[in-house]
Amino acid sequence: MQYFLYLTTIVFLVFQLLYTVIPLLFSKVRKLDVTFDEKSISVLVPAYNEELTIKNCIDAMEGLNYQNHEIIIINDGSKDSTLAKLEELLELVPDSRKPDNKLTYKSIKGIYRSQLYPHIFVIDKLNGGKADSLNAGIDCANADIVITLDADSMLEVNSLKYVNQYFQDDEIIALGGTVKIVQGAERKDGVIFEKFKGKGLIKSQIINYIHGFYVRKLTQSFFNSIVVISGAFGAFYKDILVEVNGFRSTVGEDIDITLKIHKYLKANKLKKKLVYAPEAVCYTECPENLKNFYKQRIRWQKAFVDCILIYWSKLSQKFTVGVSLFFAIDGFILGTFTAFTTIFYIIQALLSGDNLLQAIVLFLVTLVVNAVQILISLFLCKKYGSNYSFFDYVKMFVFSQYELLTYRNILLYINIVGTFKYFDNDEGWGFVERKGVATISQNVAASSQ
Repeated sequence: MQYFLYLTTIVFLVFQLLYTVIPLLFSKVRKLDVTFDEKSISVLVPAYNEELTIKNCIDAMEGLNYQNHEIIIINDGSKDSTLAKLEELLELVPDSRKPDNKLTYKSIKGIYRSQLYPHIFVIDKLNGGKADSLNAGIDCANADIVITLDADSMLEVNSLKYVNQYFQDDEIIALGGTVKIVQGAERKDGVIFEKFKGKGLIKSQIINYIHGFYVRKLTQSFFNSIVVISGAFGAFYKDILVEVNGFRSTVGEDIDITLKIHKYLKANKLKKKLVYAPEAVCYTECPENLKNFYKQRIRWQKAFVDCILIYWSKLSQKFTVGVSLFFAIDGFILGTFTAFTTIFYIIQALLSGDNLLQAIVLFLVTLVVNAVQILISLFLCKKYGSNYSFFDYVKMFVFSQYELLTYRNILLYINIVGTFKYFDNDEGWGFVERKGVATISQNVAASSQ
């Protein structure tokens, strides 16, 4: 136990050093270049029981600063009034579009086009889950690039411009954008200001997203080792999605598709990249209560465990060294396995009194590392254009230290429970209740015009 603790501490510090140095020294903001020819883009929005949020998503889409795109909303057999809401908002009529029949998914009942917005289409299909819906959307998409969004995601006005700009690099075949929390965002004089306010749980997620994207994804992108392109905002060449047989029906289709692409590149010896595009932004509604937060994070942990079990034995042969290290060591050993050992170590130290000094030292090291990385993530947040006030940044840093001792322990508990609950074999959408609170969608679209 003692030797394992020393070893994991060293490995932990190595990864934290990478997560500190790489974002700080190698992050570079790309200025928007509007001179590039627009590649064709299909935006896929799988929707299941999204009657409360789908209007916000459509409103945001209408403000996009991009011409050569289509939007495909896939109604996956919703049990609420999602389809009726779409008919009301879009004035749908049957469309003659046919699928390519290259991927497998549940039967399509109908394909429709909006009379109000000719670039918006709706696929109505039998329920098959999120991955199944995405496969139907890919099969019906007419564009070269496919963007996958959650139904509560709202793209910032220039997001597609930035996606197009990144894809001018022939080595890039997939990318993930920045996902921001919509709660607290306000418009003032045509500019979106993100406010650090709301419940403690919301504040915790704001900090978690800022750190996760601006520190962790920037570092993984530097090594071409992104482990997961978020389902809330990912962009792929359609051809590569077809080559890997689309999304697998699982609790975590986004991490699985990312690993499938890495595996495909290694097998075919292709020098291509999956990158993080911090300038491409979308807003999403986060859970506001512990019940829905728990459901969401349990699903995320189950997704990770699922991919660990599937890909673990193939890591060294099927993936690059970078992907293997970030997935297996940083993700599994430091992220999941140590959640169990930490609990046992703390209990042992408290009951026996042995190694109590070492536990205190490790705790202080964790505090320092967390503080440094939060400062870096907040610096990068500002660098990449967020409009938090200086006072908000101060509040975020102070709250992050409190959050380390409170909400972070909830995540520790969820990692343990989610690992066990994976074996319940409960898949599907893992639906998390949304309240449709994301009401700034039209303002987001207008803010950069």
